[in-house]
Amino acid sequence: MAGLLQDVRFALRQLRKNPGFTITATAMLAVAICANSTVFSWIDGTMLHPIPGARDQGQLVSVMRGQWTISPPPPFSYLDYRDLRDQNQSFEGIVGYHHDWLTLTGTGRPERIYVANVTANYFDVLGVKPMYGRFFRPEEETQGRSVPYVVLSYSFWKTHCAANPEIVGKSLEIARHQVTVIGVAPSGFIGAMPGLRQDVWVTLDPLGTGGWQMTHRSTDWLNVVGRLRPGVNRKQANQDLENIMRRIVAAYPNDHPGTNTITLDPMWRSPFGANGYMAITLPILLAIAGVVLLLTCANLATLTLVRFVSRRREIAIRQSLGAGRVQLMRQMMLEGMIVALLAGALAFLLTMWTAKTFALFVPPNASPIALNGLVDPGVVMAIVALAVVAGVLCGAFPAWRSSKVPAVEVLKEESANVSGGKHNRRLLSGLVVTQIALSLALLVSSALFLRTLRNIAHADPGFDQDHVLTASVGLNISGYSGKEANEIRDRILHRVEALPGVRVTSLTDWIPLTLSRKTADAYPEGYVPRPHESLEVGRADVSPRYFETMGIPIVEGRDFTLDDHEKEPKVLIVDQTAAARYWPGQDPLGKKLRIWGDLFTVVGVVRDSKHLIMNERPGPMVYMNYFQNSDWELIVQVKTRGNPMDLAPAMERTIHEIDDRLPVYDVRTVRESTAMASTFAVMQSTFAGIFAVIALVLAATGIYGVVAYRTQLRTHEIGIRVALGASRADVLQLVLLQGMWATAMGLTLGLTLSLGLTRFIAGLLYGVGANDPVTILAVVVLLGAMSLAACYLPAHRAMRANPVAAIREQ
Repeated sequence: MAGLLQDVRFALRQLRKNPGFTITATAMLAVAICANSTVFSWIDGTMLHPIPGARDQGQLVSVMRGQWTISPPPPFSYLDYRDLRDQNQSFEGIVGYHHDWLTLTGTGRPERIYVANVTANYFDVLGVKPMYGRFFRPEEETQGRSVPYVVLSYSFWKTHCAANPEIVGKSLEIARHQVTVIGVAPSGFIGAMPGLRQDVWVTLDPLGTGGWQMTHRSTDWLNVVGRLRPGVNRKQANQDLENIMRRIVAAYPNDHPGTNTITLDPMWRSPFGANGYMAITLPILLAIAGVVLLLTCANLATLTLVRFVSRRREIAIRQSLGAGRVQLMRQMMLEGMIVALLAGALAFLLTMWTAKTFALFVPPNASPIALNGLVDPGVVMAIVALAVVAGVLCGAFPAWRSSKVPAVEVLKEESANVSGGKHNRRLLSGLVVTQIALSLALLVSSALFLRTLRNIAHADPGFDQDHVLTASVGLNISGYSGKEANEIRDRILHRVEALPGVRVTSLTDWIPLTLSRKTADAYPEGYVPRPHESLEVGRADVSPRYFETMGIPIVEGRDFTLDDHEKEPKVLIVDQTAAARYWPGQDPLGKKLRIWGDLFTVVGVVRDSKHLIMNERPGPMVYMNYFQNSDWELIVQVKTRGNPMDLAPAMERTIHEIDDRLPVYDVRTVRESTAMASTFAVMQSTFAGIFAVIALVLAATGIYGVVAYRTQLRTHEIGIRVALGASRADVLQLVLLQGMWATAMGLTLGLTLSLGLTRFIAGLLYGVGANDPVTILAVVVLLGAMSLAACYLPAHRAMRANPVAAIREQ
């Protein structure tokens, strides 16, 4: 122990002698470690803790029925859920839930809150204990009450109930119904869907009306999460539920068209909520950050080797005085380890701030998104591990090479000729080649992400984003009857349409490119689907003039009209992809589709547009008449003559004049709403761009440092060459060749590496191929030019050196 402390003190003295190196190395390594710890904190806060506050989250799985896709609609009816829950042998418990917006009334101006209808075992299966009161009992799952029970989230309790510890038993008003508070959830628990915050929880049928959704298997409205029994793996549980589902489909075939296969996913990659997207994006960002760390370690290893080579005489003297190679290596590695631990401490402080920046990438949107990084003991341990690994990588190879010195030969050498030997020169060249190769791979990936973002920003989604203003109105969540809702809806449409500056007004229940989707199974009339065949299509309810508002051309047929009301035969409009899918080579007009058991007649075909994200594959879309099929979810859209946002105050004021109890929210342009679809492209491009700049700087400084050092060691030789008649051009060529050889090797290796790595990001690109030759050529030219400039600076100094002074230099 005494020897170790002595070595630590010696390492600290050496670092104090060279503060420039110590500060630079610490800062560079801190940034690289922080890049990794930041992304890991985001992974920790989302994928590793998908349901904060729940116990043993690794045992929780999401249950999917049908074709697997990201952000699917709820896949189960209540009756199907109940059969899966009661008949399985693999789960400790299975919960069902459905969430939606409702209006908090009775408190002045109405406020929209996110409410989850849950099964009675919801909190017990998740392992959540109440902070106050209790949770739901089994008999309360379907047994309604005139005054329903409600459980509050911790944040709702603090913000709306003034953190009143006596809140249990008190009443609130939601959607003009009185509810009684029976409990408060603990701090941190926000619900079972990753990344979404729920404000309050009620039972599945809080009023006991026994609606359609509680008694019919054809109504899919529940998301399902299960907790595996100890000793049961996901594959066994999947087969268990698959067998039960087959029996259900055989017993009720008409209620289960399409694909009914069961898929279980761990919650870290659940397609429901945010983690379906996070599981694609965050590991890629972590891999890029890892490359930056390796690049930084290679750069610091180069600087460290140069330092140790310059201390060869000191090392030889210590070796002559009895120091063993192990002791010398330990002392040299301690220097690197101290720098790495200092960098780790600085990275921890930086991560405390950067972890909270995750939410900044999410634009304003209609969803109650709750995403942020988490700095917990796991992240701290990751930072320590990264610092230790970086310390070893930065110090081990230089210490191993530099500690092996022939003491007698080194002490006889003149100081001017202490070059460190050919092995060290090879190691220096190898480190430079590694830096350039990693930099090229990183720059190519970054350039592809940046081009993807540019392509998305300039792409045509198939509709107008710049001259359309939207406003969501809580008509369906405020407790109105169907007749009242229809009357208010019509008044809103007519009043808004009359506002100055409005060109066209329409209604819908969905905005494209907002990472949300609605689907239905659609079958041509007379078509008998094959077993497990899915004819799922995207859908939206739209009013007349919707396509005019959104700038989507009708290519065949007609638009909806006011004559297409609820008493008339149901009609719909399909896009080109749907028409080609159902009636290839035929005229789709007049054809019929069966959706939810009803027949709809096709009256028009519109041009294809984007639905979920810009880089999606074309999918079929059907548009239903809002006045024939609406569930009163109301989004008012207006096409304006001028700046849409200039109309926002008047639009909101007009709706409140009709009924001041209506919540009006998300008043923004379509372009602002669709920014949600490019969230992950922005995140990828931002990080990749920052990392690319770091990589470029590290590569340039790395090759400059090595070429400058090796040129300095050859000063005596260069002086002799000039004295014997070598020209300045000969000296320039001599120095440039040693740097450009390493650059060429690095570029060759980097091309091979990048061609392999870009395959992993191919699915995230849009409008550019993974091996796009223009991008690769541009990066090669850029990196080559930077390397040439880095080599030219020491070469320029060498060819201007005085040969007499160079020959005399020792």
